[in-house]
Amino acid sequence: GGGAPSSAAAAAAAALGAAAPALADNELAARYGGGLDASLIDTSCFKPDGACGAAAQSCLRTDDCRRGMTCTAKCLGDNACITGCFAKYGNAPMDDLLECSIERHECIKVAILPPGPDKASDAPMPPLTPVQNFNTKSLEGSWYKVMGYNNRYDCFDCQKNSFKVAGKDKLDVDVEFQMPRPGRNGEASAYPLRLSEKLVFDSKQAPDSVLSQKRRHARTEGHMFGLTFWENWSVIGENSKDEPEFKFVHYSGKTSQNTYEGAFVYAREPVLPAAAKQHVYQLARQAGWSPSEFCAVRNGADVCDAPAVSTDTLTAQQRGLFVGGAAAAEVDEAGFSSDRQKGSLLPKWLGTAVDEVASYAEDPHVTERWVFSQQKKMGD
Repeated sequence: GGGAPSSAAAAAAAALGAAAPALADNELAARYGGGLDASLIDTSCFKPDGACGAAAQSCLRTDDCRRGMTCTAKCLGDNACITGCFAKYGNAPMDDLLECSIERHECIKVAILPPGPDKASDAPMPPLTPVQNFNTKSLEGSWYKVMGYNNRYDCFDCQKNSFKVAGKDKLDVDVEFQMPRPGRNGEASAYPLRLSEKLVFDSKQAPDSVLSQKRRHARTEGHMFGLTFWENWSVIGENSKDEPEFKFVHYSGKTSQNTYEGAFVYAREPVLPAAAKQHVYQLARQAGWSPSEFCAVRNGADVCDAPAVSTDTLTAQQRGLFVGGAAAAEVDEAGFSSDRQKGSLLPKWLGTAVDEVASYAEDPHVTERWVFSQQKKMGD
């Protein structure tokens, strides 16, 4: 789970500009297409002695945080585009700045939804009635997500979720996944992520449990990209006794900025077992979905054992992989050609300057298209 931050990230990026002396207000307005309401931002927060001054300075000193915030700002609130920016540039200082400025100190007033989970009786109805008398014990242990419905949230690589008991009607969930990132020679590399969620099952003794059990089994809370999310969680189908184990899960979620929904299938092995496919596809069709359009999550060793690239070791050329064509040609003439001359390296300051120009020139939608092009469909 975890909806990517949208307007929040764009506003934080603009606010970061206020902390950087090189950017004047009119440049910000020009860069963000006039779509920024300055009254939503308390710029004093981002000054060195402000509540988020330390986080802002740390971001400004981190190349990929600065570039990542620029990338998200240029997405103008487009969630898929922002997901691409996090895949390419995501890093801890970026998460810290978003958490500090949006959740901890509300320097950016983009919250449009009240924080906290939905009540069971208010949860949106899932497309199929949750499994009756669901046995929570059957979730314990490790599962792979093998197919996903929402390509923005359910289809990242190497998804392993582990459940363990954390008290009555509670499970701790350890979530591992990877976002694809361009590697040293243009090949796909990995940005590994790990988060913890708490799954709290609705009590069957609650007065409205008969009705609420038609809406969800549980609620979850987690933290991703610096922002908190809350989800309603339902198992809408599972294996019969003679089939390999699987759980078909639907969720509806929210951050304080947006709502989202998705669905996925858990299996005990990295791919959907052939003997479970017919039942899983039947459930998807009953829910009104086209199962062949679901993504097949890439959990194989070829993807999951790929090196996780530290972004500061990427050369200017790899960082410029997604620069729009014309800008790439100019940048190439300006500096990349010397990367190819034997024994000739760009001085560090010039390489950084070239990178900086490239990141301002890049079209973030090209990154987005590349990230989503790495996904593959289940097919028939």
